[in-house]
Amino acid sequence: MATICLHHVTSSLGGIADTGQKHLSLLTQVGINPAILASPEQRVHTEQVARLYKRVQLTLDDEFMGFTRNRCKVGVFAMMCQLISQRKTLRELLETAIHCYALVTEDVTFVLEQQQDEAILSFELAQPKLDHQHFLTEFLPVTWHRFASWYIGEPIRLGETHFVFPPPAHRNELQIMFPGKLVFNSDRNRLIFSNHYLNQPLLRSHQELTSYLENYPADIMTIPGSDSTLEAQIERLILQRNPQRLQFPSIGSLAAELNISTQTLHRRLKSSGTSYQEIKDNMRREMAIKKLVEEELSVFEVSEIVGYSEPRSFTRAFKQWTGLSPRSYCQNQRRLR
Repeated sequence: MATICLHHVTSSLGGIADTGQKHLSLLTQVGINPAILASPEQRVHTEQVARLYKRVQLTLDDEFMGFTRNRCKVGVFAMMCQLISQRKTLRELLETAIHCYALVTEDVTFVLEQQQDEAILSFELAQPKLDHQHFLTEFLPVTWHRFASWYIGEPIRLGETHFVFPPPAHRNELQIMFPGKLVFNSDRNRLIFSNHYLNQPLLRSHQELTSYLENYPADIMTIPGSDSTLEAQIERLILQRNPQRLQFPSIGSLAAELNISTQTLHRRLKSSGTSYQEIKDNMRREMAIKKLVEEELSVFEVSEIVGYSEPRSFTRAFKQWTGLSPRSYCQNQRRLR
């Protein structure tokens, strides 16, 4: 599980806030406690952020999430995916996707160019002032970079990423999202990468694409290489014990499995902006939401599955994680179906 800075949570609500809707309620609907807004240093896990983005899109029926003059109705990305499913190379994928969006919107323009050995994928908003916190300007290149990387089965190594706006406060976060050189105050928003990627074959099957669309935009939130982080290694070790019931070893046992000292493990987790307790809480929250909402298990059953000795302790922790009790959260989800 990767984490994302709070800026990308608050800025994603900018479009829906401008409509006058009660956007704070969306946070609790997707398992984010609104209380975190008071702590700018907080980080949010990608699963929560992906649920929030999807909820905003569905609420507005707008895949551009309220940051353009006209809506890009939910379903356009899926329609584009069906069009590209018969293409053979990344170049064909990008050219078809660009043509598709040109037919349905004038609010965002995509251009693919080649200059010597470089490929340049540009993005331009017709009315950038509507995206005053640059959320969409950052989200679109993330979407296209991650999707293209997924389709060819390898992370596309970015040479440079250009943005038209000045360096923001979350510049370090952008450096993680877009590995490579960052250029601000540019004349265009663009991704620059080796053009050899354009000839890479598309490796995903129709079934894999269907699964990808069902999870969208969750897979887009994945940072290339995040599956090899220390946090991801710890999660895999825990789930290997029992994927259906969380069993947390001591941090000393984990350190031994990772062939490092307990002190080194503490230090490396701290330098990554997390802790063993945070990893346990995040795993408990995500499994609890899955078991409560998707499998419709009782609070008693779920509290045992995620490692609480009594339902009251689980209920108290769940409310701290999401801002709602387990029962209220489930009722909320049922109303949204």
